[in-house]
Amino acid sequence: MIHLSDYKPMIQNLVEGISRAFEVECAVFDAHSALVTSTEAYVKRKGSAVHAPSIEEVLLNNSILVNKPGFMKSCEGCRFKENCPSTIEILSCIRIGNRPIGVMTMTSFTKEGHDRITNDIHIYTSIVNEMSLLIANVVDYSQKGDHFNRLESVLSTTMDAVEDGLIVVDHAGYINYANPPAVDLFSFCSLFTQNLNQLLPESVVEKVLSGSSVSSELCQIGDFYANVQARPIQMGDQYIGSWIRLSKNHALTLKLNKQREIDYKDRFSLQQLKGEHSSIVALKGKIHKIAKSASTVLITGETGTGKSLVAKAIHYESPRSGRPFIAINCASIPESLFESELFGYEEGAFTGAKKGGKPGMFELAQHGTLFLDEIGEMPMTIQAKLLKVLQDHMIERVGGTRSISVDVRIIAATNKELEEMVSAKAFREDLYYRLNVIPLEVPSLAERIVDVPLLAEEFLRSQCDRQKCPKKMLSQDVLDAFMRHSWPGNIREMENLLEYAVNLEDGCTIHMHSLPERFQRQSGFQTLPEQVDQAETQAIREALDQHGWDLKGKEAAAQALGIGLRTLYRKMKKCGIEKN
Repeated sequence: MIHLSDYKPMIQNLVEGISRAFEVECAVFDAHSALVTSTEAYVKRKGSAVHAPSIEEVLLNNSILVNKPGFMKSCEGCRFKENCPSTIEILSCIRIGNRPIGVMTMTSFTKEGHDRITNDIHIYTSIVNEMSLLIANVVDYSQKGDHFNRLESVLSTTMDAVEDGLIVVDHAGYINYANPPAVDLFSFCSLFTQNLNQLLPESVVEKVLSGSSVSSELCQIGDFYANVQARPIQMGDQYIGSWIRLSKNHALTLKLNKQREIDYKDRFSLQQLKGEHSSIVALKGKIHKIAKSASTVLITGETGTGKSLVAKAIHYESPRSGRPFIAINCASIPESLFESELFGYEEGAFTGAKKGGKPGMFELAQHGTLFLDEIGEMPMTIQAKLLKVLQDHMIERVGGTRSISVDVRIIAATNKELEEMVSAKAFREDLYYRLNVIPLEVPSLAERIVDVPLLAEEFLRSQCDRQKCPKKMLSQDVLDAFMRHSWPGNIREMENLLEYAVNLEDGCTIHMHSLPERFQRQSGFQTLPEQVDQAETQAIREALDQHGWDLKGKEAAAQALGIGLRTLYRKMKKCGIEKN
């Protein structure tokens, strides 16, 4: 004999999950009208005892719709006939073959719930029938000794009918099931290869994977906002996964996308690459042409020329502009952490690994661009793994066995001669050719010295805006010095100089004395005291050459200069004046 109460933990999880997902109250009764389980609100409003004739009618007729509680034939004799708390109720028979074993009921206690269910009555009726079938299948399979580990195969018909996104994850956060609206929400990735860590904010994921409920949290997920709800799934006392419901917030999403579009146009465009030199004009033209492809780009140039700016311009001119731009400096990552940073890791991969694992840069850049700066510093062991990703478009997390599909455009940059490194066996030749599909060279500032005034004006304006100070201008002597300078640090050096000057100069004009002493010395600039010292040195040397360097000559030279002999000796010592 089958007792539904033997399957109460599973049925309880199902009832609560359906209640949370569809905003209804549910209960399950056995064939003898005994309550097996229900949602908390159901038992509070209607109690554990049920009107037996109602259950018997369902067992006989398969299903009943009570859309006018208290006024229907099945309500005769019910203690709630005059004041039924339900506003609408759908009951469905749980049947194995031709044998009825119980009844599932879905109800609402509010007018809003009544209207919602009435408007989509065929959907909610289908849901109750599918849930009844699911319970029957679980019981039947269990009776036969079969393993029923994947509920999502039976749940799919019901979940597909819901407009909101519904996802089922296992205890580690991997996606076991997602309905079509959820797949649409995450259309920017291959949802079933993802972990929850890659989809939702860390704070929400921690709650979900700890087995906690999430009542409602507004989250920004990629390029949309959604209200997230979650409910744990348990088998007995063991947490085995969670239901997650995502309701897209259309108003906030529209606002976010409009703002992003404005930000992209204002902050990341070819207009940000300032310059009128032919080399920069040609570079902009190439960027415009290659932006729309997915081919790998290798940017070369001296330190400080703006290679990262070129990478951003490529990304934000491309169809991927609404997707992530993830930058990683290969020189800043310890070799021991390189693999986990790039490819992520699974839970338990090493001591200190986060619960649920962590996505790497490739997963974070999904459908966007991954910028590998200073690629010449990448360890040889990682170069081999990167080559495989470029070939297969698949990654595998550290400590994992699952292959994850990635769609990422790679842009690499270096100030090193990679060809020489290849010859010296310090860089993989096959990886070099994989990266160097589209080579771009960023000219040094010395090569386009005509752009110095334009760049200086732009950087000065930017620094004044950033520091919220009045607009400043460059004096002619500073501009002349800038045009003479060799700029070994390129654009970055100019930015640093002007940031220093804006901080130090109180007036509206940047003079030579506003700049660092190092730059003043390199440019040959002399302050007034320095000019006085130089003039004194020259006058003293000329007087001594004329009158002699012996004692009598020094006395005569001092007299000619209009100073005392002791003063002459002091100045000679100060200026380091000696006979050649």
